[in-house]
Amino acid sequence: MYNHPKEIFTSIDLEMNDSPNRTIIQIGAVVGNIHTGEILDKLSVYINPEEFISEYITNLTGIKQYDVDGGCSLQEGYEQLAAMHRRYDSFCNNLEWGCGDHLALRGQLDINDGNDLGSWCFGRRWIDVKALYVSWRFANKENHQGGLKSSCRKAGVKFEGPAHDAALDALNTFRIFCGLLSKFNR
Repeated sequence: MYNHPKEIFTSIDLEMNDSPNRTIIQIGAVVGNIHTGEILDKLSVYINPEEFISEYITNLTGIKQYDVDGGCSLQEGYEQLAAMHRRYDSFCNNLEWGCGDHLALRGQLDINDGNDLGSWCFGRRWIDVKALYVSWRFANKENHQGGLKSSCRKAGVKFEGPAHDAALDALNTFRIFCGLLSKFNR
């Protein structure tokens, strides 16, 4: 029996406080179809880190102390993310811009590769969309530097909203992934 390749993916992004522990303060995610670009679901959850948010982080992200004070626990936020991911039977490995969010979320949930991994909704790996973007730029002998917003522009993908909003960054990561796939398919 032939198994069709997955076309539904979950893209995640986190915003973190600049405390020494880099505590997660927002989880953003989208689930979408990589062939059509259709967004099937979105998630934006504030996490209460039970610590003060620095002025720098508020200026960078727009997240205010009252946003996180009214937020849920990290476990509750993760459960919302996991439910969305599973509801659409998304590909096991999430999309992310860079390679820190998957590891930060697992670490702060204290999920390790041992006996706890069964509670983790994603696979052991992730798809680093930034690495794909950099590879595409190298292959075309072009400057590879830039954040998500400028990388979207260079890839011909419309960037939505302000940077450093987890839900919008997850959306833009999904969009640039789809854009890169169409370039690779040519």
